[in-house]
Amino acid sequence: MNAPIRVDWIPTGLWPGRLGLTFAPGKKGVSVYQPGVTHARDVHEDMRTLAQGGAQVISPLIEDFEFDLLGMDGYHAAADAHGLTVVPCPIPDGSVPRDVAAFTGYLDDLMTVLLDGHSVVVHCRGGLGRAGLTAACLLVQAGLTPEDAIALVRQTRSPNAIETREQERFVHDFADVVPQGGHA
Repeated sequence: MNAPIRVDWIPTGLWPGRLGLTFAPGKKGVSVYQPGVTHARDVHEDMRTLAQGGAQVISPLIEDFEFDLLGMDGYHAAADAHGLTVVPCPIPDGSVPRDVAAFTGYLDDLMTVLLDGHSVVVHCRGGLGRAGLTAACLLVQAGLTPEDAIALVRQTRSPNAIETREQERFVHDFADVVPQGGHA
């Protein structure tokens, strides 16, 4: 039996809503992060737990092929069945958003949800790289420095969050592009 899916909520008063990070709900297969661990999660149970925990929007950052790769059949139907709105933004694993303008628009959408007092959960495969980058960029957009945003994400989720130098650099570069202290 798998433990209930865990969401790490970012402790911030920057917006009335809540921002959480987690791993891919319903994922199956051998863990990339934990040798000897095989995941056999139930997508409906994970979505139920997320909804019961207050999530209203779930944002998968995985690419379309990863839903199949991770055995996440029924992801969208399970989210819908539990009243979760899916707001995707595919980012290649271990990488950064390819289209900065589209990513900024996506962040604006999530920021609106957060400012409206709703709860958003972002996830990638393990909830570290792409999810950490996205959470840090939202924090930067809300007014934190890149250093403080990265530190808060790592303190909240894992010291390994925002996994690559390219992802760290993206958060810093994003701070130079986005108006701080609120969304565009």
